[in-house]
Amino acid sequence: MGTKIRLSTFNCENLFSRARVLTLADAAQRIDTLDRLAALPSPPRKLQMAALARYVEFGGGGIRHRRANLPAARQQAKAQVLRAVNADVQCLIEAESRLAIDAVNQQHLGDRFPYSMLIESHDPRGISVGLLSRLPVISLRSHLFDHDHHGRLFERDCLEVELALADGRPLYLLLTQFHCSDVEGARGDTWRRRQAAAAARLITRRYDLARDRVAVMGDLGDSPQHAPQTLAPLLRLEGLHDVLALQYPIPDDRWTCHVRRNEQRDYILVSDALRAAFVEAGIERRGMPDLRRNSIASEQPFAGVTGPSRCASKHAAVWADFAA
Repeated sequence: MGTKIRLSTFNCENLFSRARVLTLADAAQRIDTLDRLAALPSPPRKLQMAALARYVEFGGGGIRHRRANLPAARQQAKAQVLRAVNADVQCLIEAESRLAIDAVNQQHLGDRFPYSMLIESHDPRGISVGLLSRLPVISLRSHLFDHDHHGRLFERDCLEVELALADGRPLYLLLTQFHCSDVEGARGDTWRRRQAAAAARLITRRYDLARDRVAVMGDLGDSPQHAPQTLAPLLRLEGLHDVLALQYPIPDDRWTCHVRRNEQRDYILVSDALRAAFVEAGIERRGMPDLRRNSIASEQPFAGVTGPSRCASKHAAVWADFAA
């Protein structure tokens, strides 16, 4: 078999970092250190900085908090999922910053990915869509400011990325997270349908699905079986195919999340042109909490995933291989 390329999407749930001082386990020490930091003059004296250098650094006219990834057990579990998937192009949902995804790449993935990208979203929690890629990034187009007559469409973006395949041909990705189905009832359903319709319009306007290699990747926030069917404008778009439906004829075998129930919320949708190169797809669930209880196929979690505080995410990673 010839060379393959693997695409993957993973809602890694809060791939965040925070000020290192906040990782202090002792509450009294944490409060004391924060008080000392708050009392620092600008610029601080060298003696003061030496005492607090573990937590802050001074430069560029101000004091910056040193960052730390958190929590360690969950970071390790997320890294286990990413190592197991071993993708060439990895979409990361709910990442905080490019620094956060670069830290995972450098500390846990052996610097596998030379290219990384994240554009900060509108979400007040700092939730954004990120990308790690072994393929060169050629161009980006954000849709953070797209509107319809109801208002803003993509709170967490629908990021268009053009990558270069080894033979120079382009691979087009749309990376996104839609509004979650278990929030705000009918309003959430309406917003998600707006997003699905907007993504479908974007695809048909910019791409020829018979010719262009296009993949929509991310957490679409709902399942194909849920009523009302909010994802229909995108899932039923002619020339676009769900790789999990190609791999698993039975819908129950496609589940990627059990927030509300075991259901598919994570997708790689591919154009006719990319489907022609499809080899196989799969779901990496071993980082999920309570996998033994929720699995219908006697799946076992990674050895270190012993509960919610040590799991990678409530979502599984989805991957698909294509002939390059």
